[in-house]
Amino acid sequence: MSGGIGLGAPWFLASSPNPVLGARATGPLACRVSDVPWDVLPVILDEGLAAAPMDDLRLLLVPAQDWLGAVPDLERLVLDVVGHLHPLASEPGYDVSHSQPRWPDRVFVSCPERVDGIGALRLAEAVVHEAMHLHLTNEEERSALVATSTGLAHSPWRKASRPVQGVLHGLFVFTCIHCFLERLVSTVPLVNDVNAYVAERLNTIDAELRQVDVTGLLSRLTSRGKTEVAFWISGRRLLECSRTDC
Repeated sequence: MSGGIGLGAPWFLASSPNPVLGARATGPLACRVSDVPWDVLPVILDEGLAAAPMDDLRLLLVPAQDWLGAVPDLERLVLDVVGHLHPLASEPGYDVSHSQPRWPDRVFVSCPERVDGIGALRLAEAVVHEAMHLHLTNEEERSALVATSTGLAHSPWRKASRPVQGVLHGLFVFTCIHCFLERLVSTVPLVNDVNAYVAERLNTIDAELRQVDVTGLLSRLTSRGKTEVAFWISGRRLLECSRTDC
């Protein structure tokens, strides 16, 4: 598998496989870092989040984007979606990220406490996470994926019942992250500690994705939503088969 368009890459949605990329698809992520705007800060505080200085985040985004660059089709989409990156505070060992549909090009992320390859990869994953939330929200603006806004489904990430739309977003975002990490394993020589970290993340994400009640979720989706979920799942199966010869 090459670093180009991947086998079953979920970010190229089945119903919109060739997104039209805008002017933001050029220029590094580090140049998009800024303090949380004054008019946005009260909303962030209400969410229980806190702003942080931006210098460390800007520096670590350089190697983080190097990780993204190993998967160029995903990198280009992330660069197009993310217009602004704002730093958040977090406890050591914990990564915090946030985005909201009201801000279609803003991503909020914390800077990991470590500045090695694993720290940069953790930051890359956080940026991908929030960028894919915004990407799917943009697609939902085009046409609905969820048939009804009522009803709940089990979320393995929140370990509780959540609105169907949230579970759908979780399924998409973590399928994208799983594919991103799979592509890294296939394209980039990883040193031992990074390789162990990626293997652990893949196992964790895979276990969480398997907890999603796909049958129940499909019953709540529009025709387009069902097509997308089938595409994401088939892509994961293809990726699994590509490394197990099934």
